[in-house]
Amino acid sequence: MYRRTPSKRPPRRRRKRVAATGVPKEGMRRVPPVTFVGGTGRSGTHVVSRLLASHGKLDLIPVECRFHVERRGFPGLLAGTTTKRAFIRRLRGFWWRGFQTNRMRGMYRFVPRERFDRAVEDFDESFDDDPEGACRDLFWDLLWPAEAEGEVSGIVEQSCDTVAQAPVLHRLFPEAAFVQVVRDGRDASASRVSQTRGLIRPRTRAQGLEWWEGRLREIDVGARAVPPDQLALVSLDELLADPGGRMLEELFQVVRLRPGRRVQGFLANRMSLEEANAERWRKGISERKRERLDAAYAETLERLAADGIGAAPLLRRTYERRREARRP
Repeated sequence: MYRRTPSKRPPRRRRKRVAATGVPKEGMRRVPPVTFVGGTGRSGTHVVSRLLASHGKLDLIPVECRFHVERRGFPGLLAGTTTKRAFIRRLRGFWWRGFQTNRMRGMYRFVPRERFDRAVEDFDESFDDDPEGACRDLFWDLLWPAEAEGEVSGIVEQSCDTVAQAPVLHRLFPEAAFVQVVRDGRDASASRVSQTRGLIRPRTRAQGLEWWEGRLREIDVGARAVPPDQLALVSLDELLADPGGRMLEELFQVVRLRPGRRVQGFLANRMSLEEANAERWRKGISERKRERLDAAYAETLERLAADGIGAAPLLRRTYERRREARRP
C-alpha cells in the first residue's frame, strides 16, 4: 500500500540524488527511481503495478496522475501546444481533484495540499528559464515520498499513456524503467465497452477491437523510444497462466529486483485468471457473434504482426493457447 507523504516537500538535493544515474559497486545498476507502467486501458496496468509494489522496494502511486502524459500535460507543454497558464489551471483543477466515472479522483487523495501548492509555485517560477528541469522538479516534488518506511528505492506510476508518451518521459527521466502491459484484445475491448456503458465510443465489441488496435499501435510507437533494457513487455494473460515463470522474471528484471516472498504471495493470493476475468469477451453474446469476433480478432493479430508491432507475438501466443484449450 502506498504510504502517505508528509506535507514537507522533499529537499531538492535529495530529489536530484534520487534521479541521478550511476553504477554502484560491483557494476550493479541501481533500481530505477521511477517505473512507468502503461497499456491500452483495461489491460491490467493497475494490478501489475501493485505486483511490482508488493516487493517493498517500490512505492506505488495510488492514482493515475496524468499531468505528465496527457496532451495538455508535459507533452503539450514542452511541444508548445499548451501554455504554462493552461497547464497550471488544469493541474490545480482536474488533475488535483476531478470528477470521473461516478467518483472524485486526483492527487488530492495522497498529496498534502501545502506540498502541492509549494510544488506548483516553484514550477511556475522556474519553467520559463528551464522548461524540462521545471517539469522534472514538479514530478519529483509531487510524487517522490519524502519519508517512507523501510528502504524504498523507487516509485511506480501507472497512468495508462506512460508508454505511449515514452519519447517525452524518457527524455525527462532517462533513468526510468517502462512496463508495457498487454492483454487479450477481446477481453480488453469487452471491458472497455462495459466501462463506457454505450455513452461514448466504443459502444460495441467490434468498435472495442478497433479502439484496442489503435491504442496498441500508438503505444508501439512510443515504446520504440525506450532502450530495450529499460522496457518490459508483459502479458497479463501469460503471467497468470504461468505464475512465477518467465514473464515474472522479465517484469522484475527491468526494475533490477528479484521477486521474493512478498511478490510470490501477492501473485498467489491476489492475482488469478478468474479475478482477471479471463475470456470475459465470450459472455453475454451469442455463439454466432463470438465466431465473428474471434475471426475479427485473428485478422487484427495478423495485421499487427505484418506491421511489426512489438506485442503481436505475445498476443498471438495467448490466442493460440486459449484456442487449444477449448478444443475437445
